[in-house]
Amino acid sequence: MEAPHEQEKVVRSQEAAVNDTEVGANDLARWHPAKWQSNVTIVSCYIANFSDGLQNSLANPTNVIFKKLLGTGYSSDMKTRMSNSVIVGAILGVVVFGFTSDLFSRRGGLLVTSSLVTIGTLMSTLALQVHPSHNMLWFMVITRGIAGFGVGGEYPPSAAAGLEESDEVTKRYRGPLFVSFTTLMATLAGPILQIIYFICLVASGNNVTVAYHAIYSIATLVPLFIVVLRLLMVDSALFHQSNLKKQRRSPRLYLDLVRRYWWRIFTTSLAFFLYDFINFPNSIMSSTIISSLVKDGDIRQTATWQVILAVLPVPGVMIGAWLTNAIGRRNTGIAGFAGYVVLGFIIGGTYSKLSKHIAAFVVLYGLLQAFGHMGPGATIGLISSESFPTAIRGMGYGIATAFGRTGAAVGTQCFTPLEDAAGTSSTFYLAGGVAVLGIIVYCFLPESSKMNLAKEDRELEAYLAQHGYELENNS
Repeated sequence: MEAPHEQEKVVRSQEAAVNDTEVGANDLARWHPAKWQSNVTIVSCYIANFSDGLQNSLANPTNVIFKKLLGTGYSSDMKTRMSNSVIVGAILGVVVFGFTSDLFSRRGGLLVTSSLVTIGTLMSTLALQVHPSHNMLWFMVITRGIAGFGVGGEYPPSAAAGLEESDEVTKRYRGPLFVSFTTLMATLAGPILQIIYFICLVASGNNVTVAYHAIYSIATLVPLFIVVLRLLMVDSALFHQSNLKKQRRSPRLYLDLVRRYWWRIFTTSLAFFLYDFINFPNSIMSSTIISSLVKDGDIRQTATWQVILAVLPVPGVMIGAWLTNAIGRRNTGIAGFAGYVVLGFIIGGTYSKLSKHIAAFVVLYGLLQAFGHMGPGATIGLISSESFPTAIRGMGYGIATAFGRTGAAVGTQCFTPLEDAAGTSSTFYLAGGVAVLGIIVYCFLPESSKMNLAKEDRELEAYLAQHGYELENNS
C-alpha cells in the first residue's frame, strides 16, 4: 500500500497534467485522463460537429429566405458571397488552429473556436432586426465569416482530440467511432435544421423572418453549450506524451517534417480538395435547384423536398462508418467516388426529363450525396487524422482540410457561372468527372486503419533524433 504522501504526489502530478502545467516525464508516461474526462471529450466532439453541420447547412434556408425577401435584390453574386463567407473563414480557421492546437493545447483551441462560432452566429441572428438591405447583406457576409473561422478552427483540434481519445477507448473501432462523431453528426444536422425550418414555416404561416430567427437562434445556443463542455475536457494522454511544446520550432524542423510526410500531405490535401469541390456546391445549391423545379417556387413545398433530400445521405454515412473497418478506409472512399461518377452522369444525362418529375430527381440527387458521404465524406477526414503523428496531427489535418475548403470555395464560385452558361445538367457532368480524379487519388492514399498511433509517435521521435533534435516529453 502506498504511503499517504506518495498518493498525494500522484494526485498532484495528475492535476498538473490536467491543467496543462509542466510535469515530470515519468508522470506523463503513466498519466491518462479519467474515463469521464475521455467521455466528455468524445461527447463534446459529437455536439461540436453537429453544430458545425448546422452552420454549413444554414446556407440553404438563408438563400431561400433572402431571395423571398429581396427578390432580384439578392443577386447570384451576393448568394455566392454569402455561401463562400463561411468557407473562406473556415480556410483561415483550419490553418491557424491546426498550427496552434499542436503548439499549445487541443482544449484551449476548442474553447476559442466554439466562442467564435457563438459570437458570429449571434451577430447574424440579430442582422434581420432591420429591414433587409444591401448593407445588411454585407454585414451578414462578415458575421458568417467570423462563424466560419470558428467552424474551420474547430476541425483540427476536434478531429485530433477525438481520434486520440477514441484510440484510448477502443483501438479496433476508432475508425467507425471517428466517423460517427464527425461526418455522421455533421450530416444529421442538415435534415434536423430543415425539419425545424419547415415546422417554423408551417407554424408561422410561411413567415420567413420568424423561421430565420428560429434557426439562427438554435445555431447560436448549440456552440454556447459546447463552450461549457470544453471547460471540463482535458488533452489526451497521447498529446501529453508526444507533443513538441519544448522543442525549438526552427525552419529546419519543419523542413525535416515536410521531407518525411510530404506525400501524405499532398495526397490527403488533393483528395480533400476534389471531394469538397463537388460536395459543397452540390449541397449549398440544392435549395436553389429544387426551388426552380417547384411550381411557382412555393417556399413550403421547397422546404419539404429539402428535408427529404437532406435525410437521404444519412444512411450513406452509416454504411461508410461500417465499411471503414470491413473493407478499409481507402476502398470505402473509392467505392463512394465510383457511385458519384455513375449517378453524376445519369442525372446530368437525364436532367431534362428528371426536372419534370421532382420526386425522381430528389431521390437520385439524394443517392448521389449518399455515395459521397459514404465514401470520401466518411473517410478523408479519418485518413487525414490517422496519417500523422500526434505532434503534428493538427497541422497535417489542418493543411488537408484547408485545401478541402479551398476546393469548396472554388467549386462554389464555378458552379453558378457554369449553371448559368451551360445549364444545371452541366454541373452534374462536372461532379462525375471530378469524382473520376478522386478515385485515382484515393489509390495513392495510405491505408490508415493499419497504423498504430503510439508507434507513429515513437517513429517520429526516432526520426527527429537522427536529425539532431533532442526531444523532451512535456505538457
